[in-house]
Amino acid sequence: MFYISLCLCLLFVSTYGANILCIFMTPSVSHQIVFQPVWKELSLRGHQVSVYTPSPINDKSLTNLTEHDLSFSYEVFRNASNFEISDSASDENVMNVILALNEAAESQLNHSFLQDVIKNVNNDTYDLLIVEFMWQSFYAFKEVYKVPMVGLLSIPISTTMADALGIDKHPVVHPDVFLKFSFARNFKERLESWIFSWAYRLFFRYKIAPVFDKQIKKYFSDVTKSSNQLVKEVELVIGSSNFALDNVKARNGKYIPVSSLHVQPIQPLPKDLAEYLDNLKTDVIYFSLGTNVKSSKIPKESMDIIIKVLAALPYSILWKSDLINLPKNIPKNFHIRKWYPQQDLLGHAKIKLFITQGGCQSIDEAVDRRVPMLIMPVYGDQPNNADKCVSRGIAERINIYDFTSDELRTKLDTLLNNSSYKANIIKLAEIMRDQPLSALDTAVFWIEYVIRHKGASHLQPATLTLPFYQYYLLDVYLFVGFIFYIFVYISKKIVSSFSKRFKAKKKQKSN
Repeated sequence: MFYISLCLCLLFVSTYGANILCIFMTPSVSHQIVFQPVWKELSLRGHQVSVYTPSPINDKSLTNLTEHDLSFSYEVFRNASNFEISDSASDENVMNVILALNEAAESQLNHSFLQDVIKNVNNDTYDLLIVEFMWQSFYAFKEVYKVPMVGLLSIPISTTMADALGIDKHPVVHPDVFLKFSFARNFKERLESWIFSWAYRLFFRYKIAPVFDKQIKKYFSDVTKSSNQLVKEVELVIGSSNFALDNVKARNGKYIPVSSLHVQPIQPLPKDLAEYLDNLKTDVIYFSLGTNVKSSKIPKESMDIIIKVLAALPYSILWKSDLINLPKNIPKNFHIRKWYPQQDLLGHAKIKLFITQGGCQSIDEAVDRRVPMLIMPVYGDQPNNADKCVSRGIAERINIYDFTSDELRTKLDTLLNNSSYKANIIKLAEIMRDQPLSALDTAVFWIEYVIRHKGASHLQPATLTLPFYQYYLLDVYLFVGFIFYIFVYISKKIVSSFSKRFKAKKKQKSN
């Protein structure tokens, strides 16, 4: 064991201090908190790291780190997104997010910070580009500096992302992240998953990819490659995935699954919150719908039911809310704040249940802190995430658009009084933690791997170079079908010939 540890230490320190350019565009706290530990750790390991992000760490002690603040794009994103919590708007919300991300990307690429990077006014040189593996127009920075590119991903991998990496994402075992189920359990779901996977591919190719290409042409005049070409040139992607929670999927060397990158050791709670919890005579239910879903957007009918049911429980309720449109009469067992230190709070012994929207980071935190969940998914990958958790026996699920007080009461009672949920999440946490390296060490190892080898083209699967018809063996199927057709055709002719002769002889005998 000592020699293994020594080799790992030598491997980590063997990479020279590289110049790394990082661009993480999504104006979402839940995305950025996944990336922050990576760029911080790279700087601590001696690399010169230049980061463009809406969420800088602003830690003056990190002398190897230069951060460029793109936080203005948060407001651009908020103003551009027309987000509603309603059943009829659930699909529209995905489109609204895409449109809002486009506006945010435009604002960032127009800003002097990124304009200087595009024009390279300082004649900078880099050894590596790290980007968020999502908005593909930003991949063009790879061509500006002629460097290898690594992608980081804070959400589950989608169908088109899998295609770009050469991963076979089977529609039965691995439905797309935007579907409400994580495994196609019947014919209807298998059909829906198959149709969606191809419909989404077409939608992405003819609706979304042209947006990326337009931005590349607009802002990167010297870049001649399309977004479809650039995405296939990523050396590898470090993505948010865990084999303990996800269905085990086929993968290759270009995709490195890690989870809980952002999860830190439990820290002491703020003094006032710690005293409040310590003085409570009841256990606690924590209610938060994440950083992107505002409590004030929850339909009034749903909110009334939630408050009424939670108020009747012998538990204290800690509710993270935007403090807008709060009900006039707040129940006595409610404690409402605009922000809670969620990771540390979930680690408190009195937290017995987490009511969440089902974002990846919230689920990772709940599993790590071993807290069962009631998931109220709103949009995006959240319904899919919820289905995974329910199937693992660590959560129950409520349709936030349509539920009754009896349904909510029953599921809360089940989660709070059935010990199997706690046992299952403890077991899952143990599996997730039983890894040869931590999530952060794994991510940094592979980033430095690309630096050491000046790329990782040897990890690229041969399938990425195959034409569509070869990858899906359409020519083989056509050939086999043609041979089968010829065989059937000739067989029919032979049978027909023998049949005619037999009938002719029979007729002669009868005459």
